[in-house]
Amino acid sequence: MTTKRIPIAFVLMLLACGGLGVLIGTFRPFGATEKFSQATLSAPRAALAPLSPTPRFTPSPLPTHSAPITRIAQNTAPATPVASATLDPNAVAATQTAVPARQTFEAIATRAKAAPPLPTLNPERAINKSTNFLLIGTDTRTTDPNWTPNTDVMIVLFLDTNNQRAALLSLPRDLVVAIPGQTAFRINSAYHHGWSKEGVEGGVKILKQILRDDFEVRIDHWALIDFDGLNKIVDTLGGITVNVPCALSDTIDEQAFTIPAGDVTMDYLTAKRYVQSRYTTSDTSRNYRQQRVVWAMAKKALALNAPDRVPALYDQLKENVATDMNLFDMVGLVPAVYQLDLQNHPERLHARVLEAPAVYPWVSPSGAWLYMPVYDEIQKELDTIFDAPQVAAPQATASECPAQAATPPPTDVPSATPTR
Repeated sequence: MTTKRIPIAFVLMLLACGGLGVLIGTFRPFGATEKFSQATLSAPRAALAPLSPTPRFTPSPLPTHSAPITRIAQNTAPATPVASATLDPNAVAATQTAVPARQTFEAIATRAKAAPPLPTLNPERAINKSTNFLLIGTDTRTTDPNWTPNTDVMIVLFLDTNNQRAALLSLPRDLVVAIPGQTAFRINSAYHHGWSKEGVEGGVKILKQILRDDFEVRIDHWALIDFDGLNKIVDTLGGITVNVPCALSDTIDEQAFTIPAGDVTMDYLTAKRYVQSRYTTSDTSRNYRQQRVVWAMAKKALALNAPDRVPALYDQLKENVATDMNLFDMVGLVPAVYQLDLQNHPERLHARVLEAPAVYPWVSPSGAWLYMPVYDEIQKELDTIFDAPQVAAPQATASECPAQAATPPPTDVPSATPTR
């Protein structure tokens, strides 16, 4: 692999990580081209107010990772039951016994409006010694004049150059966080609060602050992918081969399909269906499948040995990938990518989906489907992120391959926005 090709392969890996979920929707990245123009905002931008740093808060009886702030009176109203068809048994049990959920939600909502000191990050912690990338996929509805983007996919890539290892962490889109200056909301809705005032950079800024304040994760660089060119990139790669651990059947856009288990060669449409499906499984299962497609794209990019494809890939990346990294940043990562040698050592890339016991499902009194954070458990997941299983592990977990409904419904009705 030559020096000139390694930056392209690395950006392709960022493309795969951050953009696989774009197969779910489209991207509106920030950049110099007309496609990325901030003129696409649906309303005039106002100056973005400084974002207030906020530490985590965990109400009793959940354990705390740091000193709690003002506590909220406990509300012992039972959680609304969740249909078990989309959840594993442990998740269902957690939903039915989530007494602290309402209290936690109220506390996070209160904390979002506060301005406590910025939490100090432990410099000896493994994730604070790595270079951390935020990889984002957003939805786009260009025909809706009131449209604002949400982040349906968020993956953090931790690159530990000193120890020749890397790790992916997928965050559930329904995870409740404190949106600075706003309230408690799903993390997938946080981006548009900054985007509506300051474009893509404002949206990324607010996500970076939330990850640091709520979960003590520092973000060094970020990347967004534009959907319009993703199918061209997959085609230019010549398709991808995905290890599918369990067959998947679903109905999307009134089209029924089945993807068999085994090594499946996927074109763009098949990959889109594989990462988009969740009606017969769950969001957690979809996060695992996104990681499998991420790895398939990365492998294909790293193994690319057709020089005639490189110019086309470069042009597509330039047009469809938005990032804060410049050429010098990418060149600086060349030695790390080379030393990782993921093509021959896939075990050096670890992957984890944030799921129970780090989060538990809850349906709010307004009917909103949410994942509530358990902060101490999330910190344990982060402390052991480089001990997580190999990406796209041969043996799937029960969360990745839950029992599927016999007849998949053809449509999905989104849950209501959480209210206090």
